[in-house]
Amino acid sequence: MAYVVGVATTVRPRVRADGKLRPPRYVCLLAEEVRAGGGTLILFDPAAAARRDPFPAWTPVDPARPFAAWRRVVHPWPDAVYENAYVHLAVAGYCRGMRMAARARRCPVFNPVLPGKWRMVKLLQAAGLAAYLPETHRLAGADQAARWIDGWGAAYVKPVGGFGGMGVAKVERRGGRYLIRMDRVPGRRGRLCREVDRAGLLRWLASRRRVPHLVQQAVPLLCLRGRAVDFRVVVQRDGEGRWQLVGIIPKWAAKGGVVTNLVAGGERLSLAACERMARAEGKSVPSERLAACALSIAEALSRRHPACGLAGFDLGVDEDGRVYMIEMNPKPARSLLTDAMRTRSARLAARFLLYLASSRAEKPGGTSVVGLASREPVQ
Repeated sequence: MAYVVGVATTVRPRVRADGKLRPPRYVCLLAEEVRAGGGTLILFDPAAAARRDPFPAWTPVDPARPFAAWRRVVHPWPDAVYENAYVHLAVAGYCRGMRMAARARRCPVFNPVLPGKWRMVKLLQAAGLAAYLPETHRLAGADQAARWIDGWGAAYVKPVGGFGGMGVAKVERRGGRYLIRMDRVPGRRGRLCREVDRAGLLRWLASRRRVPHLVQQAVPLLCLRGRAVDFRVVVQRDGEGRWQLVGIIPKWAAKGGVVTNLVAGGERLSLAACERMARAEGKSVPSERLAACALSIAEALSRRHPACGLAGFDLGVDEDGRVYMIEMNPKPARSLLTDAMRTRSARLAARFLLYLASSRAEKPGGTSVVGLASREPVQ
């Protein structure tokens, strides 16, 4: 059976240097792989698909040549959808109507909304993977949070629904005083670096409760040349629904930085360069353990969310080589990936889309893939 699969995004085709109208290379790679699997790919805006059926879309003029020209068409709902909107739009609810329309049509949505930070903590605990977690609690009261910080010596206080390192603070106890640092401060430019007494800490913690926050023990991360390193590990599912490693990308914090996010001043390293730097300091990068951690968590995640097929995990390694999950990224930025990783990512995404489409056809009345695909998360 020939399936039609869709990519829901606000990125439209544009006229390229050769004069032809087409979308970015990643979408063309998707279309090429879908075609190789006997299917057809369409590109559409999530808002348009939420309002009508059929809806405006784009597809290659010649399906066998996705790197040539594309054309605008009006197309009915596809058999499966890859939600590929920018993360800030997804967080703001731009794709909610499209997901509701997909659910009504029992159309699986790949890259669905996934649990927030606190729900991920509970999911890992329930799956027997708590060994990968730093001690983490929900911020309920300032007094209790201050006691955790006193006991640990250092903690991260971060919003449950944040991304890009926005609002993530590191709090360090220094005798009877506390240093609060933040690389990205909501509503203002520049970094925050403030030393307070205990009363000041309690007032600051109380102010964090205006939106849900977590308090997480600060793991003493592997440092290279005096700068902390963590690892973005991206995994995706293939045409048989199995999780595969796409790549491991080290992220190097700015000197004195709180987080490693590129938008907060961090840098991307190649894995080979990171390993050379580590060897020069008598340290090592446990690549196999990093991959095993990400694949184990992804497997647990997809048991709860069957249409989940892509995840990026920010993993930390301490000086003893123990691996920790810092947080999960349901829409990991492709800008971190190498060209080879982006190509592999597109191939896997296309095959998983076709897998979802075929699963839907085989189980028209079931909920194993479709029923959970568009469920809104509970923080």
